Amino acid sequence: MKNAEYLKKIYPQNSKNIIDVNLGIEYSPYKVLAHQKLLKDYVDGKKIHPIHARIGLTNRCNLRCHFCNFHSENEKNFYDIFNYKDEISYEDMQAFLKEFAENGGKAVTFCGSGECTIYSNYIDICYFAKDVGLEIGLITNGIRLEDKAVINCIAETHSWVRIGLNAGSERTYQSVTGYEGKKYYDILNSIQYLRENSQISDFRIGANFVITMRNYFDIKQAAIDVKDANANYLRFEPEFYSALAHETIYGRIEEINERLKRAKSEETEEYKILIPKLDRGAMIGTDKTEGEFENCHYCNFVTALGADGYMYPCPQVHLNNDYRMGNAISYGYINWIKSNEKEKWLTTHINRKEYCKTCFYRAQNELIEWLINENVDVEEICSILKQNNENILHKNFI
Repeated sequence: MKNAEYLKKIYPQNSKNIIDVNLGIEYSPYKVLAHQKLLKDYVDGKKIHPIHARIGLTNRCNLRCHFCNFHSENEKNFYDIFNYKDEISYEDMQAFLKEFAENGGKAVTFCGSGECTIYSNYIDICYFAKDVGLEIGLITNGIRLEDKAVINCIAETHSWVRIGLNAGSERTYQSVTGYEGKKYYDILNSIQYLRENSQISDFRIGANFVITMRNYFDIKQAAIDVKDANANYLRFEPEFYSALAHETIYGRIEEINERLKRAKSEETEEYKILIPKLDRGAMIGTDKTEGEFENCHYCNFVTALGADGYMYPCPQVHLNNDYRMGNAISYGYINWIKSNEKEKWLTTHINRKEYCKTCFYRAQNELIEWLINENVDVEEICSILKQNNENILHKNFI
């Protein structure tokens, strides 16, 4: 009973009087428990290799969303090595994916600091990834889904897609993204198309809505429109800058809370409204530390590859020089593993509280550190998940 209570405790929570967090089965922090042997090996002190890679193919983008970290004055000191021209060549990407799959890799998410679908070889690299046995996820702005070859490739190869919508009307979409022309309803149509045409049995498609002062009034309408498009979910998250956290929306937090409650009323068995932790603090530039853990464990199960070719502990901190863990493109992934660059980085960055005072993966890190420090039986914890009928979807996308 005590262990079951701990699992509930680590689930993210909002402050009192703020809507309950609901990450959905798509973003469950318990996915690591679906990998019992890997987790036990790690807890026992054995070296493991990541099973999920989050990859930025390119830093180029076809939108200029006003909240984008990589083009923001608020973040220019944090993402200090962002270069719009950085891109991984097709040949290098093939080599990386092949070696990743051969060394325990099971899934890749194409995301990053640019728009992956404008990568000139996106279709080819997706079929290649599938051929070497990798599951594929995609975080996209959806603009390129109007290309039939692109959207059909995604329907054939991807396990899930999350589209940045960030609006509930054409006018708001243009204001938020800087896109000149009508695109809002085209994206909704793409959601419908992928839901109807995906060839992957457990395929999921959802939309993402970054809450800002330019779009918060569209929350309910977005929930209605995404539901009508036959999506599996609409995921909300607050605008976030590493030093400012969510100060950008704090002035309207009560109103935003009420609007999220109204959006929640659109839920059905088939369609979910996913609610984030709305009051997460700043990652840097603050004296406040969140999370009851000392070290980053998550980066041993999941890794991030930037379009600059360097490996990073997670996508939240990539393209910052302090978080570089060696270049897996120039080394090659296998040679990068052998170089122990990650282990060297962890040794010199032992106190995560100096580098990530707010962690996006706090729950996962707390869980793993608890298993290590308290000498808890991994098999028992994994069995609790099964006893509670916790549905783990897309378990390789930890």
